[in-house]
Parts: sequence; C-alpha cells; structure tokens
Amino acid sequence: MAVVLACVLAGSVLSAPAGATPVFSCDYRVRSWPTGFSAELSITNHGPAISSWQAGWTFRTATELAGSWQAKVSQRTPYDMSAVNMTWNGFIGSGQMRTFGWTAFAVSTEVPDDITVNGIPC
Repeated sequence: MAVVLACVLAGSVLSAPAGATPVFSCDYRVRSWPTGFSAELSITNHGPAISSWQAGWTFRTATELAGSWQAKVSQRTPYDMSAVNMTWNGFIGSGQMRTFGWTAFAVSTEVPDDITVNGIPC
C-alpha cells in the first residue's frame, strides 16, 4: 500500500501544470556552397512534454528544397518552409531536444529570424 501511494504522489509532483505553455529554444546551423546549403535545426523543449511538433520559418531569398532528414520538410512558396515530426520522433519531453535537417538550392543563405515551433516563436 505504501509503495502505491508513493508512486501516485511522485506522479503528481512530476506532472506539468494544467495549461502550461511549452517554451522552445532553437539552434540553427548552416553549411553553404555556391549554389545552395544544408541546414540543421535543433529544437529544445524547456516546457512540458509535447507529443508532436511542427516548425516553420521564412527565407528572404528564394529557396528550393532538395531533401530532408529526421522530419517531413515541405515548402509552400519559394520563401516559406515548414517541417513536421516523423512518427517516431514527435515526442519531446521537458529538457529534451530533436534535430532535423534539409538541403536546398539558393543564391544566398541566411539564418531565418522567424522560426516557430507549434506556433510559438523560438
């Protein structure tokens, strides 16, 4: 009986408060060459655990997506990109990180200044 009670109490202490807002930080790394680049975005969750994620960002220069890894990256326009988790890497616990990347063609590369994760600025 004492063991069950201890587990229930520990579970309630570790739970995130109801309505807690996720807080994310992002680390964007880019390697460029004359006609394009490869980039990686690492998302760290500083809030409660999430079961899935979607990232979005905008480039100032027209960019053409060539490929991606660790996420499903898509492009609505030559300037807007987004990524969603794969079925196996959607969960990000508090304090955990997920990294994904892509390659693209562009005449110049810059670090996007409007990266969001689940609609929250990073």
